[in-house]
Amino acid sequence: MISSVTFAPIDNIIAYLFIAAVFEALAVYLFQFRRIPGAIMLVYCQICKGLWISATAFCSMSPDLPGKLFWARFTEFAPLLLIYFWFEFIWEVSQQKGRLATAVKYAIRGITAAFVLIIAFDGQLGWYYGPMSLEGNVLIIAFGPAAWAMMAFCYGLNVVCLGVSARWIYASRGLRRQQAIVLSVTPLFNFIGNILVFTLELPVVSPQTAGQLLSAVYVTWVFYRWRVYSILPLAQDAVTRRMDDGLMVVDEKGYIVDMNPAAKAIFAGLPAAAGDKFAQVASAWPALAEAVGCPEGAETSRVLDDETCFYQISTIPLATPQGDPLGRTLVFKDITQQRRDQQRLLESEKALAILTERDRLGRELHDGQGQIWSYLGLELQQVRSQITDGKAEAAATQLERLLGVVREQNADTRESIVGLKKTAAASDDFETNLENYLQWYEKNNGIAVKLSLPAAPLAGVLGQAGEVQLLRIILEALTNVRKHAEAREAKVIIEKAGEEVTVTVEDDGRGFDMAAGPGERKSFGLQIMAERAEEAGGRLEIESRPGEGTRVTVRFRLENKESMRKSYENAVGGRPRAVPGGHAQPPDGQRLRGGGDGQERGGGADAVRDAAAGAGADGLADAGDGRN
Repeated sequence: MISSVTFAPIDNIIAYLFIAAVFEALAVYLFQFRRIPGAIMLVYCQICKGLWISATAFCSMSPDLPGKLFWARFTEFAPLLLIYFWFEFIWEVSQQKGRLATAVKYAIRGITAAFVLIIAFDGQLGWYYGPMSLEGNVLIIAFGPAAWAMMAFCYGLNVVCLGVSARWIYASRGLRRQQAIVLSVTPLFNFIGNILVFTLELPVVSPQTAGQLLSAVYVTWVFYRWRVYSILPLAQDAVTRRMDDGLMVVDEKGYIVDMNPAAKAIFAGLPAAAGDKFAQVASAWPALAEAVGCPEGAETSRVLDDETCFYQISTIPLATPQGDPLGRTLVFKDITQQRRDQQRLLESEKALAILTERDRLGRELHDGQGQIWSYLGLELQQVRSQITDGKAEAAATQLERLLGVVREQNADTRESIVGLKKTAAASDDFETNLENYLQWYEKNNGIAVKLSLPAAPLAGVLGQAGEVQLLRIILEALTNVRKHAEAREAKVIIEKAGEEVTVTVEDDGRGFDMAAGPGERKSFGLQIMAERAEEAGGRLEIESRPGEGTRVTVRFRLENKESMRKSYENAVGGRPRAVPGGHAQPPDGQRLRGGGDGQERGGGADAVRDAAAGAGADGLADAGDGRN
């Protein structure tokens, strides 16, 4: 059975053309939301509606049959494409997924394309068009079976859209359900307009055209003016534009796609705008190119308004769901304030370090060298009294004893200066500093020292903080050996087992009774070592028996390196440095250094002696202590 459609003249051509212009204006308005899912499909829907109304008006205005037939074809294209693009819109915003959904989508695309080809190229076949005639100014076109099939397809596609919306309503909650309900209501305007065509006659436009216009305004106003649909992109856009971090999107060809306000402020004064080549920005800011090229991100700086600003740059690759590269997003995190806070904190730590070290040195001087001068003053007064009373022999004996005290004091002072010099040195590594000090110690004190090191180099194992504290503890332990042990030989053993480093200083001296205590002077030295070990996150152990020598052991856990770092910053007011390694490893797993052989490594005793003299100990070094 063949049906036909009649294209009668339209009285209100201007009204129809105005409505067509409104549809195209809505399309232009919607285009600004093109990054939001579904917006482009709505743009196409409004274009199809405008084309449909325009073609209807132009068909009425054409004076001859060929002109009317030309525009009549567009009145067939437009409704088909309109319902198809509406389907694509619903499909995209409802986020249909799965293999079946994909198959249905591509099947509908194929059917739509087939009907478009039939309408465009159906000439003498008569599949879509039947006989055509022009009676006066009225065009009459008969339709074939393909027209009926297309009509059934369009109504079926409408049912599919309603089904997808119903499923969306059922499966969603909150705003997503509200979106689905609004979408389900929108086609009702078109449906009601189509029904009213047969029962209602409007003075200006047909009910069908009015329904199309109302549906277009409704979906545009509700979805995009009040942003019912686009909450997630809106949230992302709001965060992007208000965040302090700069964002720059660069496509695969190296062109800048977009920048948020923070990035625009960072690149002020540089050739950086949407559409510019990123290479131009990199050439104007060379440090940027180097930082962006680092795969793990990097830091860079730039002078803005006579102020140096620091930025941490990270790169996020962009790709399609199939994995094809699209470009990258550069994230610029402003760390200027963080750098300033770090600088202030470092200055505070340095000030605290100075006060801490002053306090420690003050206690050492007060309890050690500070009290000796009062003792010497009292003893010299007694010598003067003996000389006045004619007791020359007793005075000579007393003076000889006081000379020994002065020599001892000289040795303590030189040892303190050398120890401070070596623990503050930044040019040598830990092992070199330790070996140089032991050579100086042997030569100036007459006590042989054997050093045993682990097979693997210690460089970098403990960090600078641990090395400084260990060296100071060893120096203090050897000072106690010289002053109290009356030993001939001492050993310094450093071992690493798993996550623990053990340092042992033992001697063959007279030792002491642990129950009775080591004595006030020696106890003070042990107290200093215990404080240093605790500050560095370690613990001090002491073993001694009368006549069997003394063993001082300090154990450090490697997970305490952070506390060692803080201790080092408090001690020297600086940051840990990278320490070079590179030592041969003997097969027995331990490196030994014999004592008293006169060998010099890393500068030798003379170098240490010169360093001590350079630190202000030249007068003391030349005075001698009776052991040289």
